[in-house]
Amino acid sequence: MRLYDIYQKAIDREITGVIKVGQDDNKNVLQELEEYVLTDELSQHFDTLFENYKKGIVANTDKMGVWISGFFGSGKSHFLKILSY
Repeated sequence: MRLYDIYQKAIDREITGVIKVGQDDNKNVLQELEEYVLTDELSQHFDTLFENYKKGIVANTDKMGVWISGFFGSGKSHFLKILSY
């Protein structure tokens, strides 16, 4: 068996390396959403974010913000971009 054979999608397919937030390209957005790996930890972070977001909608407040922090290369920008979709 070759390494190439263990993946569900072709590993030699074209993948856009940089996609900017707000870029209106449905093909690339769909590919990103289909291939985003949602780990248990990421799922907890999404839950926390949406619970706090809901509090801001239900109660009128201007004292709520979101801080995304992490090490370089940890996926902060990718998390935010997926969230924006």
